[in-house]
Amino acid sequence: MPTTRDKVEKWSLAYFILKHWVDLGFHFYFKTTVSGLNKLPKNKTLIFAPNHQNALMDALAILCVKTWQPVFLARADIFKKPTVSKILTFIKIMPVFRMRDGYENLQRNDEIFNKTIDVLKNQNGLVILPEGNHGDHKRLRTLKKGIARIALQALEADNSLDIMIVPVGLDYTHYSRVGSGLHIRFGEPFSAKPFMNVYKENSAKAYNMLMGHLEKGIKAEMIDIEEQKYYSVYEVLIDSFAQELLANKGLPQSHSNIVDIQQEVIKGINRFKNNDNDDFLLLAADALEYRLLLNRRGIPPGSFPLKTIHKASLLPLALALGVALPLFVASFVNIIIPVAAAKLLSNKFEDKQFISSVRFVIGLVLSLLMLIIQTGIFAIITKSLLYSALYAVGFIASFYIFFIWKKWANVFANRVNVAKHLLKGSQKMRRLGELHESLYRQIIEILK
Repeated sequence: MPTTRDKVEKWSLAYFILKHWVDLGFHFYFKTTVSGLNKLPKNKTLIFAPNHQNALMDALAILCVKTWQPVFLARADIFKKPTVSKILTFIKIMPVFRMRDGYENLQRNDEIFNKTIDVLKNQNGLVILPEGNHGDHKRLRTLKKGIARIALQALEADNSLDIMIVPVGLDYTHYSRVGSGLHIRFGEPFSAKPFMNVYKENSAKAYNMLMGHLEKGIKAEMIDIEEQKYYSVYEVLIDSFAQELLANKGLPQSHSNIVDIQQEVIKGINRFKNNDNDDFLLLAADALEYRLLLNRRGIPPGSFPLKTIHKASLLPLALALGVALPLFVASFVNIIIPVAAAKLLSNKFEDKQFISSVRFVIGLVLSLLMLIIQTGIFAIITKSLLYSALYAVGFIASFYIFFIWKKWANVFANRVNVAKHLLKGSQKMRRLGELHESLYRQIIEILK
């Protein structure tokens, strides 16, 4: 198990074995869809640059796309403890030192830079999160110039390299809920070589040019709400009406299409705001009132109004959940240790963007440990290899049963909540319906 950086770019059997378990867990945690993989050129040196909103999960999103072993760069302060440093090195993460890590440590970046050249030559793929830190808003923050320095300095050191930078957009429907959607969009790769002529004359100018090009590339692949003052207005509008707009166009409700239509709405609102600010303020007021009415009734955006098919499904869904309840309880008892421990430990983090990362890592480690222990105990009791193998399969299936039942129970609870408020027929609910229709019509007009 390699825990030193001298061979971090080399293929690792232990890493290969562990990656299959990580891939299984990640694709279970997030319902992942991918587009743009066909854009990736073969036999090229690739640097991937995704937006950064969800801590470790953003890096794992790139890792779990296919069977490869890319190398990642991360901030150096997480490498302080020797044991942690070895673990991070084993999973192919290298540190980048910043001024805040101490001026005396900056020269250690020379060693890291030399290692990145080995990674690039080996064509593993280098993953750098150019924002430098994560944030909970769907907005691209200011990019750090490290990715430009690495690419252009590597070309300066070895002109035979053909470095292509790949902008990547990540979009989560929910940052921490198991079973939420994640869409990964690979943008158009661009070569770093055209920036070398400028780099030779003015390195700072070349860095800025490359980063400007990269910024446009990433923004084209993600949900980017640049407006800060009216962020909540944009957010509630794209979350509440994306599915209706797709249905109006007769398009499938895929995550990729939802990202496309949300980008279209954001651009439309931007134009509307710039061309007619007074009418935009009226739209904003309606959107914020709509959001307030939804929040006070615990209705998630996009769940109102309740469709006829969803009303009709309430009784069958209730019966299905009732029939499956014993399986849910049995599954929960079977996997209670990894599930409970992951949730309890994640609740200690104030930064909500770390929740899914902590739950994923703790759950992944403990689930493997408990699979071995519980299957071993079952084997001792039954003395049957066949039954023990079936139990091991059942243990893994317990996660699926538990979280699928929980997901549909939440769907049922949300639909019942909306139906309950609609049955009351209150003035506020009538106002909510009026706002929904009015906002939808305005968005249709804006998109025209």
